[in-house]
Amino acid sequence: MYMQDNNDPQTAPQTSTPTPVAPAPVQATPPTPPPAAPKKGLSKVAKIIIGVVVGFIVLVGIGVAAIFLIVNVATQAPVDVSNKFFDNLQANQPAAAYELTSSSFKEVTTEANLESLFEQVSPFVTGEEKVTGKKIQSANGLNQAAVAYSVENGGETRYARVVLQETDGKWAVINFKTSATALEAIIE
Repeated sequence: MYMQDNNDPQTAPQTSTPTPVAPAPVQATPPTPPPAAPKKGLSKVAKIIIGVVVGFIVLVGIGVAAIFLIVNVATQAPVDVSNKFFDNLQANQPAAAYELTSSSFKEVTTEANLESLFEQVSPFVTGEEKVTGKKIQSANGLNQAAVAYSVENGGETRYARVVLQETDGKWAVINFKTSATALEAIIE
């Protein structure tokens, strides 16, 4: 109820129109990411073990490469002499081949004998040769090597082996053999 003071003029209650209130701007906050799962890395012991294994593999690889290099260097000199001898055999040049033979070879074979042999054998082994094996051995202070070849000749494969010996730091041919069947790099 409304009481009116008699002294007051009667007035109607005032109504005011409400002013619209704009909502306060809301700041968008990014959603909070879920908590990260704990990282599951390798333990220190596992890392050390992996490091040791990898190191061991690397060392083995280096060792194998070193052995391969040493064997190739050790066999290179006799292979070079053998290749020259075999090239002279293929080209039927007995005089040049004879110079690559050892004194023991020359004691049992004259240059004329080698020339006669080359005339017979040279056509048999003419073609593209390939080294199929090489061996070097040292026993009782004597270094010897053998180099085996295959040759494609007229649709057939021919074989040869050159055996060498080192005397006073120089490699020389001590014997050779040709064959229609495969020959291994053996010293005989």
